Amino acid sequence: MARKLSLDLELYADANGSVDQRYIEQMRNQDAEPVPVDPALPRFTLIVGPSPFTMPRGWEFFLTSPYEGATYISTVLHNAGYPVRIVDVRYTPNPLQAAYDQIIEGTDVLGVCTFEDNFPFCRELMAMVRESHPDIPIICGGSLVTSVPAIFMSDTDCDIAVISEGELTILELMESYTRGSWQQDLPTIKGICYRDEKGNARRTPPRGQMMDLDALPRMRLDLWPQSRSPLGMQPQVISSYSRGCKMDCSFCYRTTPQVRAKSPEKMDRDLDWLKTQYGVDFCFFVDLTFSSHRGQTIEMCDVISQHDLRWTCLTRCADMDVPRIDAMRDAGADIILYGVESLGREVLREARKGSSENLTVRAMRTTFEGGVRFGSLLIVGLPNETEESLSDMVQFAEQYNHVTRVKYLSAMPGTTVYQDARRNKMIRSEIDHLNWLSVEQALHEDEFLNVSGLPERVCRDAYKRVYDAYQPGPVMDFQHWPEHFQYFHPQPADGTERSTSYAGNGWRAEWSSAAAPLVPGSEHYTLDKVADAEVAKVGSTLMDCGAKKLAVGA
Repeated sequence: MARKLSLDLELYADANGSVDQRYIEQMRNQDAEPVPVDPALPRFTLIVGPSPFTMPRGWEFFLTSPYEGATYISTVLHNAGYPVRIVDVRYTPNPLQAAYDQIIEGTDVLGVCTFEDNFPFCRELMAMVRESHPDIPIICGGSLVTSVPAIFMSDTDCDIAVISEGELTILELMESYTRGSWQQDLPTIKGICYRDEKGNARRTPPRGQMMDLDALPRMRLDLWPQSRSPLGMQPQVISSYSRGCKMDCSFCYRTTPQVRAKSPEKMDRDLDWLKTQYGVDFCFFVDLTFSSHRGQTIEMCDVISQHDLRWTCLTRCADMDVPRIDAMRDAGADIILYGVESLGREVLREARKGSSENLTVRAMRTTFEGGVRFGSLLIVGLPNETEESLSDMVQFAEQYNHVTRVKYLSAMPGTTVYQDARRNKMIRSEIDHLNWLSVEQALHEDEFLNVSGLPERVCRDAYKRVYDAYQPGPVMDFQHWPEHFQYFHPQPADGTERSTSYAGNGWRAEWSSAAAPLVPGSEHYTLDKVADAEVAKVGSTLMDCGAKKLAVGA
């Protein structure tokens, strides 16, 4: 009997109708010959809001880099002639006011990028705009609104929720808005939730994923405000050659679960554009499983090798062997990030990882012997974790000093873990939980939902030891520091010689993680305020998280 898929079935549709094909061809043609910007067309403002997430030393670039989602949406609209602005307030001390002030400078249609950890910001911003400018339509897109569109339609001022990919949908929406025919057209535009004339939320049939990623435009990074800063564009970018994932892990949400990939020729054009137009010298390829298919991996590495790039990527331990690691090394791979998560057999089985301790060790040895750094991504507190399996993971991290990221398990909306937490009453309400996710910084003092049943002290001690086993990230000479970054947990211990030979002595003596400041008001979303007392008691009593410290300092 086939296993039931964990995600909403509408995410597995294909965008292959005649309307889809029309916008796919429009996108392809306008990439080759962009339409001149027409000031008479509606002005579109796209908001990129803050995230509380910290990044370890050497990965700070990830917090400030342009990324694909917002870039592609703004690029397809720019190429179609619309006046487009990206407003990026990820590292602004008062992001809510900063975003609002820029919106009212000149916006006809507002787009809001949603992430799992920025719900309160999105809701408050939309409320401010609706109160002062009720005629500005608000479109939300991204992973969070895709996972919980009903909440956005019932509990925010969102007018339209775009489900899954947005490039085709935003073109159709803006074309309809420009004609003045939204009310007639919205019921026929696939892949959205919208409000009818009475304010009731309506859902249209799914649009589905694009089957041909070669139609995507070259990313216009100059639409980001960083391009107009004194430092100019930073030379690191977040990119990919594919969308989707062949796996169905219990803790991972994917807005595009089906695997689609660019051709090598398209990848070559994209990298040449990023290199020649913006001076990009480092790429974080965020394909969920970069090396899933050996032949395709080697093909893509052949392309990357032509562009003198350093890079990193995400992949699975089961998807590595000598031919792949040799190709990745020769193409300039600095470090390869593996979703190890845990070493416990029952933990991995419950998480549907399709991995094992043996596969992890084999991938690690293959990577090291291939001359590339191995970066493990670990989770503390998965279901079925035991003190013994957690201890094994800690020893593994400390012995090899290969950790890139550790975090407590998060119940991300739309995942099996999330549904189980709701069923088990660990989540009091979905709104409460979405608010609480906005204070998770990925530090050992974070609050966490204790689904494993292990003592809080055991989880925190394991987290701290794994955190101290971090290795350097790939960009130790990052220059584009925002003025208001915060820095955490100086660590005088350098780790193994592998770390010092890469980053030098004292590489994390000043800080081991950095991030934008928490958004004002985050102190209202701690577990003692949004969860039942029993839940808070087993995941938040031993340490004060950053949001609690905000309340103390107020």
